[in-house]
Amino acid sequence: MNKVMFGKRIKEIRKLKNITSNKLAELCEIEPSFVRQIESAAKYPSIPVFVRLCNALGISPEYLLKDSLDEIDEPDNLKSLYNKIKGLTPNEIELAMDILEDITKHRQRYL
Repeated sequence: MNKVMFGKRIKEIRKLKNITSNKLAELCEIEPSFVRQIESAAKYPSIPVFVRLCNALGISPEYLLKDSLDEIDEPDNLKSLYNKIKGLTPNEIELAMDILEDITKHRQRYL
């Protein structure tokens, strides 16, 4: 697992969401110094803290671990869609989700 990228992603999302390291620590029930150690790649969180970080930041574990995960074995069209999405920022992913939700709603009206 790439500790540097993991920490950078946490810090990037935290800043995008205007959450201080102290507030993130409070939300995750950990010490603020531990948040800074994670972000600076000095330490990894335990699995329970990892889950709390994902929940507090509203991100998927896959986003934080994408450098370490094997490619998903899916049909080619889903692989292509996944490859396009995995490089997006969280804000772009949220926009893509909104678009897909609108497409799904529209499609259901005409089925």
